[in-house]
Amino acid sequence: MPRFISLAIWVLFLLWNGHLSAQAPQVLRVSPANLSIVAPEALVIQIDFDRALDLSSIDFSTFKVSGRWTGPYREAVISMDNDNRTVRLLLDTEILPFIAGEWVTGYLTKAIRAANGEYLPRGYVWNFWIATRPGSLAQQKIKTIELRKTGEGLIQAYGAYAGDLNRDSYSDLTVVNETSDDLRILLNDGQGDYHVEEMTVLPMGTATPSPNEGADFNGDGDIDLAVCTAHDNELRVLFGDGEGHFYQQDDYETGENARGLAVLDYNGDGSEDILIVNRGSHDVCLFTNDGMGNFSKQTIDLDPNGFGESGLAVVDANNDGVQDLFIGNYLSGEVSLFLGDGAGNFSLSDKQPLAGGNQPWMLCTGDFNGDGLADVASANSGGNSMTVHFNEGNGRLSGQIFSISPEQALFPLAIDAGDLDGDGDLDLVTSNYQSATFTVFENDGTGDFSTSVHVLRSSDKASCAILHDRDNDGDLDITATDEGLDQVLLFENRLDNTAVKVLEGFALANLGPNPAIDQVGLRFELERPQALSWEVVDERGRVIRRWPLRRWEAGGQQLSWNLDDERGQRVAAGQYWWRVQGEGANQSYPIVVLGKQ
Repeated sequence: MPRFISLAIWVLFLLWNGHLSAQAPQVLRVSPANLSIVAPEALVIQIDFDRALDLSSIDFSTFKVSGRWTGPYREAVISMDNDNRTVRLLLDTEILPFIAGEWVTGYLTKAIRAANGEYLPRGYVWNFWIATRPGSLAQQKIKTIELRKTGEGLIQAYGAYAGDLNRDSYSDLTVVNETSDDLRILLNDGQGDYHVEEMTVLPMGTATPSPNEGADFNGDGDIDLAVCTAHDNELRVLFGDGEGHFYQQDDYETGENARGLAVLDYNGDGSEDILIVNRGSHDVCLFTNDGMGNFSKQTIDLDPNGFGESGLAVVDANNDGVQDLFIGNYLSGEVSLFLGDGAGNFSLSDKQPLAGGNQPWMLCTGDFNGDGLADVASANSGGNSMTVHFNEGNGRLSGQIFSISPEQALFPLAIDAGDLDGDGDLDLVTSNYQSATFTVFENDGTGDFSTSVHVLRSSDKASCAILHDRDNDGDLDITATDEGLDQVLLFENRLDNTAVKVLEGFALANLGPNPAIDQVGLRFELERPQALSWEVVDERGRVIRRWPLRRWEAGGQQLSWNLDDERGQRVAAGQYWWRVQGEGANQSYPIVVLGKQ
């Protein structure tokens, strides 16, 4: 071979090798996984990248975690491992714990860069749920709170946000009232109760506020609130002071009849933006956050979408780390899926009609059948029904799997999801305005909600139901609003939780190495002989390895796991929980499994 040809090939090789080395970093996996339902309160969040990162680009501005009720999380330690290809966030939940059953969002921003200087090409966002203890779907009403002041008429309490406004680790209530056009703030007393004599009333204007959601919009660590006006054309952003009050309100113009509101980071800059769907103008408004809580409006035309955009749910539907949109079209009776590109553009991926003239008023999303994909459920006011569409992957939705019209469920206008019975799957609750009922649908784990239905009663106009651990006992309670009588109704999850009490006479001595590469050992101390069984559970609540019930003697004991499943196959990298059960109690310990080196 002539020398000049060999030299040219060598130069081309060097150029190609340089091109490879300059590639942007990519996220390989996240833990807890997207849409996991059983993440523990004592949480280690792990991100695996395909290449080494620049340590100086990882901090709390580029790697963020925020709970729907607890807000942004800053009590954490960031560490690197695996030659700087693995990032871990160890949350100090003793200082500020997540709330059981809470929807948590993880954000990676475009400011993260590899050791070669290349930046993450777009942001990466995913969601997971904090695990709940076993509970009951047939909850008991324990209190009715009257929101009207003495001599006051209808205030029309549409719904509420249950965020922790004063950072005491308990969820407070911010009730949005359409007719009186104000917020009524009830702080949690630390026992799961609210006292109307301590209620704060904050006037908002004259434009019937309705849908609302909380987030930290100005980056000060405190929860703020976004509210849109269902009968007008307005977005209001209120800024919290971290002590249970809102000190400032900014107003923005939306499209006509703003009906649905969601928070997202559409462009990967780490600031939470606001998306609003408008039933009257048949369009979507994106309000871009500058990081300081100042918003600029952009109208997005989602043709060929349906008509009367009303319901909205934001989630990563195809597991690519980019937030997508489920939209309910009230006037044309359809549910649509729009896939995002990480730069603020959304393209129609699928659209499914609702049978029988159903009108989707509100949507919620989650992995209802345990396949790791985001499904969508809708409350359909026109058809007196609740409908589920499963995500079939590749951006496609199933047809209407079933449409349940239970007795005494007239005019459903709100829907939400949560693991009410603590069995590792998402149950659903609809708020039925006309029949003054809240219907609780039990999930059998496969996405079938027809097996067990429970009805909770209001008195006049059932408006919205919030699923949250109001008393911090580990199970999900239901807090609801009655729009006709202006009441807040407290339903309590009163299942006897002795089955989840701490094991007596058991003490963990050591668990390691953790993270684990080849095997992990667990050493523990028993004060007295006990019969115990062990199992390893993955991020979706599935048992992947069991050790049968046996009697253990008092004193020091140990158990080891070589990272295999029941078939003897090595488990995938990710987060797992080693659970010990005995004498009507159980405890779980997180384990991070790394990939083979």
